[in-house]
Amino acid sequence: MRRTKQQGYSLVEVLIAVAITSFVLLTVVTLFYMGRRNVYSGKEMTYAVSVGTRMLEDLSSMTTNDLSTNFAIPDGTTLGPVTVGDTTYTDSVARDTTMAGTTSDPGQFLTNWKAMLGSSKVANGTAGLVITPRLPTVANQNITTAQTIKVRVWVQWSEGTRRRTVFFDTTRFNNSAP
Repeated sequence: MRRTKQQGYSLVEVLIAVAITSFVLLTVVTLFYMGRRNVYSGKEMTYAVSVGTRMLEDLSSMTTNDLSTNFAIPDGTTLGPVTVGDTTYTDSVARDTTMAGTTSDPGQFLTNWKAMLGSSKVANGTAGLVITPRLPTVANQNITTAQTIKVRVWVQWSEGTRRRTVFFDTTRFNNSAP
């Protein structure tokens, strides 16, 4: 009788093949998960930027008197430090969507912006303004007498466990100021 040589794979070869296949599959699944997370993050960022752009468009047609009237910032309003995220702005006044529907929102802009953020496009979204009136050499001015008004628009939302913020800046020039 002749002995025939057995063909096939040894147990070691099978275990190595399973280990390599498992590693490749784990890598591919991780890439899909991270890709999905990045797409979701990009969608939220795009929506937040569109809300911020809309806010800037709403502000673009306002004069300094309109800004004062629409956000209830009369002359004599006490200016102080305003903190958004990790940044503090001195000699400023803030308005945000948590004030929507209050006396700080006679122009209903905060209410409209809150409605835009209230959709399911961003989680826990808030938006607001930091208004800083200035004369070129003097801080702490009234909004109607300042020559320039720096307006910082911000939109915040939650993304998983972290809080994300986008900022937009514009400057208003008051031609009727002294």
